[in-house]
Amino acid sequence: MPDKQHLHQLIDQLPEVELPAAARYIEFLLSHEAPVEPEMLARIDAARANPSPGIPHEEILREYGL
Repeated sequence: MPDKQHLHQLIDQLPEVELPAAARYIEFLLSHEAPVEPEMLARIDAARANPSPGIPHEEILREYGL
């Protein structure tokens, strides 16, 4: 796992023209809210593992009189 020193070294290697994009990306990363709680991640994983069967297309059409 990279540490801050490694990231600094990578930034030092960037061409000047890439610095604005790198700065915007780092600012984007810093502007996000706190990470998602582990319990919520577990619920998301469970929902993805057992997706809902959904509503049949014909039922939607029937609901709208089509």
